[in-house]
Amino acid sequence: MSLLYLEPFGLSNIKKPTPFDAPVHRSWFARLGGYIYRHRTWTIVIWAFLIGVSLIATPALESALKETGAVYEAGSAYQTEQFLQKELNLIPEPLTLVFQRRPNAGFEINQPDVERLLDSLRRLPSIRSITNAIENPKYRSVDRDVQYSVIQLQVEGREADRAIDHIEQILTQQPSSSFKTFLTGKPIVDRAVQQISKADLGRVELLILPLTLVALLLVFGSVVAASMPIAMGVTTVSVTFGLLYLVTLNLSVSVFALNLTTMLGLGLGIDYSLLIVNRFREELKSSTVEEAITQTLETAGKTVFFSGLTVCIGLVCLMLFPILLLQSLGIAGAIVVLLSVASSLTLLPALLGFVGHRIEASSSSQSRLAAQQSFWATTARTVTRYSLVAAFIVLVIVAGLTSPFLAARFGLSNADILPRSTPAREGAEILQRSFAPGETSPIFLAVSTQTPNDSILSKQHIATLFDLAAQLQTNPRIASVTSLVNLNSQFTLENYQQLYRDPASIADPTIVNAVKQLSSASATLILLKSRTVSNDAASRSLIKDLRALKLQELHIQVGGQGAKESDVIEVIKQRLPLAFIAMMVATFIMLCILLRSVVLPLKAIVMNLLSIGASFGFLVFVFQQGHFQTWLNFTPVGYLDILLPIVLFCVLFGLSMDYEVFLLTRIKEAHDLCGDNSKSIIVGLENTGSIITSAAFLMIIVTSSFTLASLIFVKALGLGSAIAILIDATLIRAILVPATMQLMGRWNWWAPRIHK
Repeated sequence: MSLLYLEPFGLSNIKKPTPFDAPVHRSWFARLGGYIYRHRTWTIVIWAFLIGVSLIATPALESALKETGAVYEAGSAYQTEQFLQKELNLIPEPLTLVFQRRPNAGFEINQPDVERLLDSLRRLPSIRSITNAIENPKYRSVDRDVQYSVIQLQVEGREADRAIDHIEQILTQQPSSSFKTFLTGKPIVDRAVQQISKADLGRVELLILPLTLVALLLVFGSVVAASMPIAMGVTTVSVTFGLLYLVTLNLSVSVFALNLTTMLGLGLGIDYSLLIVNRFREELKSSTVEEAITQTLETAGKTVFFSGLTVCIGLVCLMLFPILLLQSLGIAGAIVVLLSVASSLTLLPALLGFVGHRIEASSSSQSRLAAQQSFWATTARTVTRYSLVAAFIVLVIVAGLTSPFLAARFGLSNADILPRSTPAREGAEILQRSFAPGETSPIFLAVSTQTPNDSILSKQHIATLFDLAAQLQTNPRIASVTSLVNLNSQFTLENYQQLYRDPASIADPTIVNAVKQLSSASATLILLKSRTVSNDAASRSLIKDLRALKLQELHIQVGGQGAKESDVIEVIKQRLPLAFIAMMVATFIMLCILLRSVVLPLKAIVMNLLSIGASFGFLVFVFQQGHFQTWLNFTPVGYLDILLPIVLFCVLFGLSMDYEVFLLTRIKEAHDLCGDNSKSIIVGLENTGSIITSAAFLMIIVTSSFTLASLIFVKALGLGSAIAILIDATLIRAILVPATMQLMGRWNWWAPRIHK
């Protein structure tokens, strides 16, 4: 370990403890460094093999990924839809083909053109049924400018994708001068998300690599040194993609896993490599290449290992939420973090073993580094001298940035996750404007008998259903009710009881079709359209009231998009305390082991929460309230996707802890040698200030590049990460951490004595 940084305190005459002076007590990290150096060729060969295999598997990964996955499959709404699918053969998420009259194209849509187009679609073998506005007049708007048809497919998975391709091809080949068409619905939205996400990822990667290479050249002043972090980041992401493909063979993985994997893989790969390479160059000044590698892993390698564990802890906690999106992001994130640590502790030292002294920077770069260290030493002295004032100012700023989060509104993204120009979103918004806002997200009431062989169409049950339908129709939050007992407004209860006494004798084809679609022997469906969108508080209140309904001798279940969203929000609220406690406890224990202190880990956790809170406040200010929407090219939807702060919290808690670990381990090194709290703080910040700033700058380049994505969720994930890292590396680590450590004095290093 180089002790040059202790010269200002007259401590440079302390004997340098090399790993060869005390072989009996060499740590696991030092032994690993020596082993990797001696077997560096085989280490590189093994990683090259992993990269090659991963590149072969990666093309198959894209088609294996699932939709966004924001569904709680154990929730009552999802189970209700499974029940309806089994009982009524209902497809809860069909395609919707929207027809909108063109301006100056007559008074209404040309119906013969619509029917010719639908007839062409009906001939496709993958389509089960199409219900149009003639069969169901409710599918036509009051002004007759808009109508829609519901398309049910009889295929799933990749066959469904091919069916959608055929539908879109027919829509393109048979345009009409009378109307425009928009294909929408959840399957279309999920498909658009996958396509846009893939395009965004390719565009972001092309931007990230050149920018980070230029930044690394400025940091290191050496092409060889600058290329190392880039190589680590690319290696980590490539191998992670290969492992993710193996995961998809047994588990469902969300398409957003690719974005998180790329962001974390490149960011952490560069971060950790920056720390390793910087320490290696420092050790190389007074050691052989093998000694430098060994001591680098003993110090920076240990820091990277524990830092990676903190990031991994947060990501693993995502798996405590029974939501596909969160669990798959947790799996993908944990894999990429572990690979980042593994490549930094094995592949990078092997490469450094071959490069050796050629990694040295130019004299001008070394002069710049000396100037940076002088700047950070001055900053540390100033902060420690005015620690109380510095801490107060930072806390006021962070509180101001966090305050918008107090007004946060949460929901779940639907078609509004897409850019406004996407046909799937355009179609959904046309339906919401022309019909009730809840037209695109109907509520399903599944009513079933409770005893075997009991007919849902019995006289008594028809009376119960009739009263229920009448009650629902008077509810001001409900725009329309479709059921077996309100098909004809002229029918009385007795009429319906007489009609359904013998369903086989019904002559009216409309009623026959309704009985076939809306009922089985023991169950029936009541379809509701709310007057508000599914994310609205009124819609959630309606779902809650519907679930509280009790029917005589009948069982009622509630499904639909709004009900599924309520289930997701509820299970997140239930699991959040567990995930939070697990993350805090695991991180606290790990930092206690690393720092040999009880106070510093507690303070580190508080510091992380401050930077994350400021990031959340900024996200509300931007994406909920709509500021900077022109610059960031998005349309605000008035709420935050509830999954976003969960993902960000688990990711940022680890990423922010990265810089805390970088700083505190160096302060601890100095404190172990000199025993002076103030001097240790100054030495630690002097020697890590520039590396933390550089690492944060590079991470900000990586994360902020994702703000160029078209999907709001990915854009917000990138911006939230970049803001948190910026605040963390400047206000928190450079000012608040040293200021509070100065105020706490010797209590920083307090730990209970354990007597054997």
